Amino acid sequence: MSKVALVLEGGGLRGVFTGGTIDCFLDKKIDFDYVVGVSAGSCNTFAYIGRQRGYARACMIQKDRSNSFWGVSQMRESHKFVDLDKIFYEYTQQYDFDFDRFISNPTPWDMVVSNIYTGKAEYMHTDDIERSRLIGKASCSMPGLTEPVNIDDQLYMDGGICDSIPVQRALDMGYDKVVVVLTRKQGNYSRINDAALALFRRLYGKYPNFYKALENRTQMYHDQVDLCEKLEAEGKVIIIRPTMQEVSRLESNEDELLMSYYHGYTKAKEFVDQIKDWKEN
Repeated sequence: MSKVALVLEGGGLRGVFTGGTIDCFLDKKIDFDYVVGVSAGSCNTFAYIGRQRGYARACMIQKDRSNSFWGVSQMRESHKFVDLDKIFYEYTQQYDFDFDRFISNPTPWDMVVSNIYTGKAEYMHTDDIERSRLIGKASCSMPGLTEPVNIDDQLYMDGGICDSIPVQRALDMGYDKVVVVLTRKQGNYSRINDAALALFRRLYGKYPNFYKALENRTQMYHDQVDLCEKLEAEGKVIIIRPTMQEVSRLESNEDELLMSYYHGYTKAKEFVDQIKDWKEN
């Protein structure tokens, strides 16, 4: 019997695709042996570990734009273009997130954060509710749009800067099979353009290790996708990703988001039998 890990990429509201895969796994009662999420993938980690079917979908698809965690309309209240407190505090109450079930789940999990002093990824886990909110905020804290999050007198931001697809983390932890949920079509790669780098240089130039990680992120992402595809060819990894055009990082069209959610559910369903076979044989 194989030990099977689940790796969840980020991507802002592209994570609604992952939300569909999570709900499929919950419906089909697939219990992974380890879960590691990055950025929006950390939000989906909350949903999977907490066994909260539909939670990620509810958070990411807002019928009432004034209740959205991002955008001009909510800036009147939070004075932030992206308000992570709304995700990790308001939504958890609004959608009745069961933190007791989340904390009591024995399945090992990590959320990836980037230390802005060292420019290295760190993998955080906790049995404390308030600390879990902080870790989630840090993992989702997008450079240029949100502030770093202080945890134990260290500043952290988006885990995707230093480890976008932590498949190597899962292998290093001893899991011999890995299901990787990506939020981009095959051949579509994460890129940081020159204008963004210039902005990041002004914002984070005093953190040279973190800025170097930002500079290197595009190549790192390419290398990680290549590794996933190599391991897929060897039968060690299943890659679940969109085959239709993915939504944007800050998508506002409800129909497009719903379509992406159902697409994620459908794509995950294609691999249910193979994942169960891994688990049982």
